[in-house]
Amino acid sequence: MVGFGNKYIAAQFGISPGLAATVNASVLIAALIGGLLANRVISRFGQRRAFLIGMALCTLGAAAVAVAPNIWWVLVCRVVMGFGLGIDFPLATNAVAELRGSTSKKTGTSVNLWQMAWYVSTTVVYLVLLPLLLSGIAEDQLWRYGIFIGAVFSVIIMILRYVFIGESAMWAARVGRYDEACDILRKRYGVHASVALEKSITQASQGENKIHTGYAILFNARYRKRTVLGCVVATMQAWQYNAVGVYLPLTLAGILSGGLTGALSGSAVVNALCGISGGLIGSFVLQRLGTRLQSMYGFVVVTLALLALGALATTNPWLSLGLLGAIIFFHSAGPGGLGMTIATLSYPPSIRPTGVGFARAIMRTGAIAGLIFWPMLWGALKTDAFYWLALVPFIGFITCALIKWEPLGANVDAEDAQVLAELEK
Repeated sequence: MVGFGNKYIAAQFGISPGLAATVNASVLIAALIGGLLANRVISRFGQRRAFLIGMALCTLGAAAVAVAPNIWWVLVCRVVMGFGLGIDFPLATNAVAELRGSTSKKTGTSVNLWQMAWYVSTTVVYLVLLPLLLSGIAEDQLWRYGIFIGAVFSVIIMILRYVFIGESAMWAARVGRYDEACDILRKRYGVHASVALEKSITQASQGENKIHTGYAILFNARYRKRTVLGCVVATMQAWQYNAVGVYLPLTLAGILSGGLTGALSGSAVVNALCGISGGLIGSFVLQRLGTRLQSMYGFVVVTLALLALGALATTNPWLSLGLLGAIIFFHSAGPGGLGMTIATLSYPPSIRPTGVGFARAIMRTGAIAGLIFWPMLWGALKTDAFYWLALVPFIGFITCALIKWEPLGANVDAEDAQVLAELEK
């Protein structure tokens, strides 16, 4: 919805498309900060209430921006939404990893399915906009309707999460709520645990404070390469997606005929056939290839497809559509979700939200770059812009080739005690 509404926001509020893209990118800047604060929110309020906080901010921001009377209102609402998004994502992946356990290879598949869910939601956006357009709603008002409908979906998700996703047993234990942790283990996993008598309230309080200081651990000798790999994969995939994927209707409008209807229809088809299938296939192939190799292969195919688009985009619209579909497919099957999967599976529970939040925050820089610079580059160079964009996945490919860390199946949960001991020093 961000990419679709950019030019209409610029026209309605009398600003340049570049400034409109910058205002829209404020959601990513706020999400960057929210990601860095996510671990504090989780530690303070617990998983269940933090889920409500994150999604409530997203919902309120989306509902309010739909009736924005000026660009400053849009800016404030985007910032509110960004904080919610930044808090929400580390929570979601951490909840999946805790439910599965880090040593299970199925954990990687479960975590990485978020990429398929992303493309399902993106396809739904276009399928919502298309009938609204055909019903006679003015083009420049579609972004408002689309964002408001997104807020309605957010309320539904918030209710479902509160009902079906309970509290984290690990969080309850770390903050000294041992009876609650035992109760969660019994109800969710059938494990009948008991509280050791020697545990003191002082130890519990120290445990809660230690979690707040985990960022330095991400760059010690053990975790440095893991952190760099996860951050680079996440950042480069975000850059390439926010250039091609977010602005897919804009790109297709410049390649295909049929106006906005054709662009929205083409975007829905590309996302459904290539994005959803890529995310699903990639999640199941992951157990065979691993996160690093699968990211590397995805990056190299996207690089080649972007170079081909730069050379051939104006020769045949169907060839261009096929190449864009290939980019979306191999992005979704490859690095699209794996930056966050690598971050989720590379750290023990005590610093996992910190690691995911940090990777997500750094990833936002790539998303911001793609969101702001791609419309400018496209406006100046048209299809030649694809040549420059090809540098982004190439950097991701080189990084995956050089850093040989594979988190899939690694028993990082066993490192938790050592990490907590290091944080005490």
